This record gives sequence, C-alpha cells and structure tokens, in this order.
Amino acid sequence: TDERYDGIRGIMKKSTILLFGDPVLREEARPVVAFNKKLGMLIDGMRLTLAMRLDGAALAAPQIGVSKRITVIDYLGEYLELVNPEIVETSGEQIDYEGCLSLPGFSGRVKRAETVRVRFQDRAGKERTIERSGKMARCIQHEIDHLNGVLFIDRTGDEFLVNSFDGRRLAVRDMINTAPPRGKPVDV
Repeated sequence: TDERYDGIRGIMKKSTILLFGDPVLREEARPVVAFNKKLGMLIDGMRLTLAMRLDGAALAAPQIGVSKRITVIDYLGEYLELVNPEIVETSGEQIDYEGCLSLPGFSGRVKRAETVRVRFQDRAGKERTIERSGKMARCIQHEIDHLNGVLFIDRTGDEFLVNSFDGRRLAVRDMINTAPPRGKPVDV
C-alpha cells in the first residue's frame, strides 16, 4: 500500500517505506503538537510497518512520508517510542557500520557518540529522558538524523557503499550530489 497521510489524519495499518531519492527524506520534520488517539494509531502503524521488516531496527515518520518528529525503535530487545526527541548530551565516540531501510542493502561506517542522553515525549505527551550507549545510542542518533533530513550517507567516511544484495558499488559523493535538495517541511 502506498497511501500517504495528511499530517496525522487518515491513519493506515501498514505503510510503505520511502526510498532514497524521495524529497521527504531530506526535509526537517515538524514537531508533534497534538497528543491524541490519531497519534497513537500512527505510532502503532509505524511499529507494525517495522515489525513486517526483518532487516530493520527502527523507523522514523519521514520514512513513511509523514513530516512529524516521531520514531519507533525495536532493537536489542528494547522497544522505544520517541516523539519530538532531542539529544541533550553526548559522550565518547564509536565508529561502526549502519544501514537504512530507505537505502536497502547499503551500509557504511559512521562516527557517532558512544553515549547519548535524549529528552522526548511519549505518546501521551509526557516528557521523559533516557540515556543509552553502544549500538542503541547509534540507532537513536540515526533515527533523530532522519527527523532532521539527514541520512547516514551524509555522515559516512566511506568513499564507496557496497550493496549486500547485488554487489553494486556506488560512490557516496555521487549519491549525495544526485540527491534532491532539502526542502521546507511539508505534511504529506
């Protein structure tokens, strides 16, 4: 199903994940201001969409065409729903490979903070703060990047990415140069 949302109206159960090249992936997502049943349905739909993928750890709302600051993470035995997340503190450094559901099969090495402290709201609007390290910290940073219109290819130090599915080798420089420019946030 390739239906889209108008903000948080018209919720679906399962969504199609947008692929690299879609301009929505380059937009800064808008903050969530209404904490209601429709928001809960959107988050539930995102969780379902993520659960249907065996190759993903997390999903940001822009990846399904929704310009809202929401991400769901189901990784390493922990499930998180982050609404309006903001990294408030970082420490340390790690370099590791990461991939993205919007760039299927591609991965690259990215430098990230080892530990992050994140302030966010839950689906009811209650403010919370968490601290995570290692791979979960990496995942959270990746997802917050999505909310800012940033993809891992913008942060990789690798010159080339190799697709694990078909062996294609692409120059990161060419991918970034051919990507559509970041636009103004738009609810789709």
